[in-house]
Amino acid sequence: MHVNEVFRIEAENMVPKKLGTRQGRGKRISREGGRGLNPPFRRVTFLQVAVLLFLLCLSVARAQEDPASNASSGSGDSPPVSLKESDETLPLSAVSDAAGEGEKAASTDRPYWRRNLFGRFFRDQKYLFTTWWPSELRREGLTLPLVGGIALATTSSRGNGEGTDLELQRYVQNETRGRGEGVARGFSFIGDTAPGAALIGTGYLIGRWSHNDRLAEASSLSAEALLTAGLWSSAMKAVTARTRPAGGSRGKVFNYNHGPGETVGSFPSGHATGAFTVATVFAQVYKDHRWVSWVAYGTAGLIGASRVALARHFPSDVVVGGLLGNSIGRMVLAHEKESGRSTSSLQPLFDPAGDEAGLVWTRVW
Repeated sequence: MHVNEVFRIEAENMVPKKLGTRQGRGKRISREGGRGLNPPFRRVTFLQVAVLLFLLCLSVARAQEDPASNASSGSGDSPPVSLKESDETLPLSAVSDAAGEGEKAASTDRPYWRRNLFGRFFRDQKYLFTTWWPSELRREGLTLPLVGGIALATTSSRGNGEGTDLELQRYVQNETRGRGEGVARGFSFIGDTAPGAALIGTGYLIGRWSHNDRLAEASSLSAEALLTAGLWSSAMKAVTARTRPAGGSRGKVFNYNHGPGETVGSFPSGHATGAFTVATVFAQVYKDHRWVSWVAYGTAGLIGASRVALARHFPSDVVVGGLLGNSIGRMVLAHEKESGRSTSSLQPLFDPAGDEAGLVWTRVW
């Protein structure tokens, strides 16, 4: 996200211009969206937002180096186990043949991204709690901007309602009115559930039909990550119950008994969470093409900014949503890498010479 494009703060000899009128446009910022920003506040706000965005980009860049660096390597695997009907030991040759067949079957098994989507989703939840989040929460690249975003969200409605988060949202909304509002609506539409699902589904089908496994893999992993992102984003919205900026709300959190005209579910931004989830997956799958990362993260940033401009979210909602989406996207990539290290199979065994039968479980890693 380019901060200059979002805020368009004009500076000349360090003397900020007035926000009351604009030449060539002939319109004045109305008081409906809130009071204008005074010069000292504008300079402080720009610095605070710049620091937050820098921490967010640093978190993404450092985490992108190795999506599985924070995941544990897993516990030791058990050796092949043989179960049989009789009490006699099976011949070693029969067990070896069965193990060879198991290895052959495992090597021809489908790749991780072609397995059952919902099965992968449920396994992700266990991996998320037992492996990923315990390690991820110790990473400064996540915790520092996360704490900053939460601090902005909880202080937006303090006192007379002039917190940094609230003032910044009103400023972005006022600056976007006019021609910029149509562009914001377009990016916001891309981040909606139906268009996003259609784009990912189309990418997967095109990848399968054209034998482009990389595109199909990125689309499949994105769908898997979006299921987890949607689950936990919705859970956080329900718990925090933060009012949206539309209708003059000040962004109060834990507002379970909101008044008429107010809507809750602002924290975090679901659009930003989903956009950064998909961007992270595509950027890593196509890590040898740097332009993919620029396009993916740039689009995700514009989708998040559009939600602020349309008074659907506060800036802190977008920051925390982006962090959550990036973390979940890397989690799915790490889980895929770890799941590909080992495969197992259960094969029937029959030894004609000894007139014996049983089962052989083989694990290859």
